[in-house]
Amino acid sequence: MLSSVKENKYLFLQMLKREIQQRYRGSQLGFLWAFFYPILMLLVYTFVFGMVMRVKWGVEGQDNLEFGLILFAGLLCHGLLAEVLTGSVGLITGNSQFVKKVVFPLEILTLVRLANAIFHMVLGLGILLIMYLITGNSLHWTMLLVPIVLLPFILFLAGASWFISVLGVYVRDLSQVIGVMMTVLLFLGPIVYPFSSVPDVMKPYVLVLNPLTIIVEQLRAVLLFGQLPDWELLGLYSVGALLMLALGMWFFRRTRDGFADVI
Repeated sequence: MLSSVKENKYLFLQMLKREIQQRYRGSQLGFLWAFFYPILMLLVYTFVFGMVMRVKWGVEGQDNLEFGLILFAGLLCHGLLAEVLTGSVGLITGNSQFVKKVVFPLEILTLVRLANAIFHMVLGLGILLIMYLITGNSLHWTMLLVPIVLLPFILFLAGASWFISVLGVYVRDLSQVIGVMMTVLLFLGPIVYPFSSVPDVMKPYVLVLNPLTIIVEQLRAVLLFGQLPDWELLGLYSVGALLMLALGMWFFRRTRDGFADVI
């Protein structure tokens, strides 16, 4: 499957370019929305959780804007997860012309959607770093570890996306389930509150059952706090991510021949 992607590199890049362009086609501001939307969300969540609800992260000297940056880092991870998985549900059924009429490497569809989501997350990370500097903070060398922290998360999303794209062909109510699940993962994880606030009896479940917990905590550590990641937790997550990747690839390959009959 990976060799197929390599052989169809040009096709992959052209489809990714089209995906990004279609996202903003017809809007007045066009590609500028890729910058305005993250900034707007950063300001809104800072106002709601930092100024209205007065949620604190326990960081010494923290003001509302710094709280917003901590919150925004978690929201970027959740946004990547939500965009990839919700978009995967109708990925095959929405591209039936490729399934029925053309000999087409269907596995590329999932990777195009994933690459598009990663592209917009990188833009969001760039905005976060700019705001981080504006608040008077200095850059940490640990920021260089951000790709290492995010790589297992990306591998997990690739496998989960292949798996869900197959289920979306056969289970038409899956979109409703995924939508609810994304909301649950947002509030049952350290996105809008610190992991230390979770009751001790619930911490193992939040840590294991929510695929965002470890990645969000490690991303904040290397990006905002200048700390090294917890290599043990990141290693365990990487093993789980590779298992999900292998399962998703295997499941996709075993079922792809039946897509045309169902669609």
